[in-house]
Amino acid sequence: MVCRVLALLALLGGLLIATSALAAAGDCNGDGEVNEADLDALIAANNTLAAETSMANCDYDGDGAISLADANAHIAASRQ
Repeated sequence: MVCRVLALLALLGGLLIATSALAAAGDCNGDGEVNEADLDALIAANNTLAAETSMANCDYDGDGAISLADANAHIAASRQ
């Protein structure tokens, strides 16, 4: 029984990672678009761990945390 539960948890974890990987870079709120609402979501999530949010694809500097540095990188990327 324990093995089945662990296997199910591993499967669910893999699905969550795959979903995050398929999200568009810069789509921080998961609506399928990259726009000002994503910047609002980044600012609202300031000082949180990316793993604790659905915004792992918006951790621009890859430090594991959502911060104002990520918001600045988001702004810079949107200007390109």
